[in-house]
Amino acid sequence: MNGKKTYKKPPIVERVICVHADIKPELFEAKVPEWAIRIRDTFPISRPISEWSLNIKEMNGVPVIENGMPKAEIIQLFWKRPPKGEPFCGMRLRPSRLGFHLLREGTDAHDFEEIYREMETWIDRWMDHFEVKSIKGITAEYFNQLNATITPQFMLPDGRLLLSKAFKLFADIPGKYQGITPPYNNRIRLIVDEARPCYFDLRVRSENTVHASVRIDFMVTTLDRNKALSAKEALAELHLGHDVLLEQFDCFFSEEAKNSFVPS
Repeated sequence: MNGKKTYKKPPIVERVICVHADIKPELFEAKVPEWAIRIRDTFPISRPISEWSLNIKEMNGVPVIENGMPKAEIIQLFWKRPPKGEPFCGMRLRPSRLGFHLLREGTDAHDFEEIYREMETWIDRWMDHFEVKSIKGITAEYFNQLNATITPQFMLPDGRLLLSKAFKLFADIPGKYQGITPPYNNRIRLIVDEARPCYFDLRVRSENTVHASVRIDFMVTTLDRNKALSAKEALAELHLGHDVLLEQFDCFFSEEAKNSFVPS
């Protein structure tokens, strides 16, 4: 244990950890089929997905979409076969990273050690297979959700969410008003350690499909082009990133919220 506070019933719906590297796209594409065979006994379910992106440049401080067609990147997604129900533990591959995802199952939010063990098991094999010489940094993400199913303690009888009671960012907004209501779309970045570097990103947004549902995303990044981490060093940075996530979770959620999440 690292001494950081954890909770038995956190509102986490997904945990993600990644290590980042530079793999040439043609090498990546050539080696993916053999990798899929290599991991098939552990991750037998393969579901590639497409992610579309636009080219955006900044002009006078304003983001502008450049001319050209959107680009699609195929993400190789592999899942463990669960004992029952839908898959909840997966591996994602891109030329730029190896990632693991752990989804909430009902009331079970799982824990960091589960997903960390997957990275610990596969990182050396991934580096060897895809000829990765060094790692450029890590990302660690916790996606939280506040709604009637996960946090009924913060719902009013009329279906509204008492966001200001659960999340400190909305607890002391200046001015005169009767309440807070969607839409929410707030983003901030905190500099945790500029030398490493290490940044913490926070995003709060309304869920499009449910009026009284809010996503609160936490992300830690330590990426730097000049980094050249070993697998062991990258695993250590993942632990550091997790410590930052726990610290920020403790800072941003209210005492009432944290008590309702049941400290471990």
